[in-house]
Amino acid sequence: MTLKWLLGRDEHPLKFLDSVSRLDIQAMPIMDHSPPLPKELKDLEPLQAEFYIKMHPHLPSPYFLTKHPLSKLVSFSEEEFHKICRFLGLFDLYAELRNVVLTSLFHGLKNSLSAEELKFLEVVRHEPNPVKLPKMHIGAWDLSKESLDKALFDRGKTRLRGALSQGYDTLFSFLPPRFYPPKIKPAKEIAETLMKQLETVLNKAF
Repeated sequence: MTLKWLLGRDEHPLKFLDSVSRLDIQAMPIMDHSPPLPKELKDLEPLQAEFYIKMHPHLPSPYFLTKHPLSKLVSFSEEEFHKICRFLGLFDLYAELRNVVLTSLFHGLKNSLSAEELKFLEVVRHEPNPVKLPKMHIGAWDLSKESLDKALFDRGKTRLRGALSQGYDTLFSFLPPRFYPPKIKPAKEIAETLMKQLETVLNKAF
C-alpha cells in the first residue's frame, strides 16, 4: 500500500477515494454589517462596550483595515483557525508520507482524516514545501486520532504564526492571541512561502 493509494490514484481494490477531484476555489466570507469585535470588547456587555468605545475613540474598526490577503481572517472563528492549522499541518504530513509503505498507517489515516483533508493532500502534492519543521515521525504513529490531531495542529499553528508575520499591527486586534506571530519573525523568504501555503488553505478548504 502506498501514498498513491491514500490519495486515491491507485486502482487498488481498497481504494477509498473514487474519482478524486481538486477542491473548487470558493468565495471567501464577506464581511457583513456586524463585523467581529476587537478582542478588548469581546467579554463586555453592550453598555460596557459602548462606554469603552467612547473612551477609546481610536479603537480600530475592521471596516478600515488595510487591504491585505490576511484581512479576511478577521471574520473567522477560533474553530476556523483550528481548521486552518490542521490543513497547514498536512504539508508536514505529506512530506513524511512519501517514504511510508505501512498498510496499517494508511488505514489509520483514512479513519482519522476527513474526506476534505484527504482531498487536500492531493492539493499539497503539487505545492512546493521548502519550509521543513521538526518531523512528526509518522512511521511511529500509535494510530490514535488524538495524537495525530495534536501533531497536525502544532505544526500547522507554527506555519500559521509564521505566515501572520506578514501581517500588520492593527490586524492582530481582531485575531485570537494564541495565533499571533512569534516575537522572532522568520526570514522574509520563509514567511512568504508560509503565506502562500496559508492562501492555498484559504482558497481550497474554505
